[in-house]
Amino acid sequence: MEQINREFKAVIQDMTHIYVGAQMSVEELMSFEDVPFKVKAVFNKFFGEEDQRGQKICVCLGNINRDDFVYQVIKQLKLKFKVGYYLEKNGKTIYKSKTLTADEYLALHSSEEKYFDEEIVFNKLALLAFST
Repeated sequence: MEQINREFKAVIQDMTHIYVGAQMSVEELMSFEDVPFKVKAVFNKFFGEEDQRGQKICVCLGNINRDDFVYQVIKQLKLKFKVGYYLEKNGKTIYKSKTLTADEYLALHSSEEKYFDEEIVFNKLALLAFST
């Protein structure tokens, strides 16, 4: 299981989205050169406290609640969360993944279901329109 966690520490971009590995810490994210400045600015502003910098990004985002201002930021940025899970089918274990909205992710994070955080997906247009 630990091997799976190590795989999701990358930053990838396409024309419309930025995919940030959820197993990366905030500090690791800040040290990556490929991360757009605005993504770094968002994480620095909302997760820049010393005790949060060493935490994994998925832990920082999963521990918020709907009353926090950070929740409004997540909704404004239209963040999506890609999670993976194991499924038993015909006696075989299959690994699947799905992309969730912020509300679905927070509900899953507070439930007892077993899943793996894979990526946080930023919409580039929403990021462009967002001002910190």
